[in-house]
Amino acid sequence: MTAQRDHQHGCNLEQLHRDEITVAMNWVIRTCQDIIRDHSHKTFWVPTGTASGTAPTTDGLIESARADVLGKLRRQIDGAEAIIGNAEHERAQRQR
Repeated sequence: MTAQRDHQHGCNLEQLHRDEITVAMNWVIRTCQDIIRDHSHKTFWVPTGTASGTAPTTDGLIESARADVLGKLRRQIDGAEAIIGNAEHERAQRQR
């Protein structure tokens, strides 16, 4: 009975890991889509606050790059990495 329950728990845990990883990756993709929708023109990045026909300052580009793209992606990627790391850790513990 215990072996069957452990097997079922393992299958449920595997499915949970697959679901969590899929959701995390979907959020990474959605974030990319949001960034493209909100901060691009014909697939090229348009920094926030850039007036037509003017060149942004280097400081403005740095600030906008971090706010528009890098920070948003970093949060999603860090979250996805944490979920994947947790799944790897739990799988390794179970295989011992």
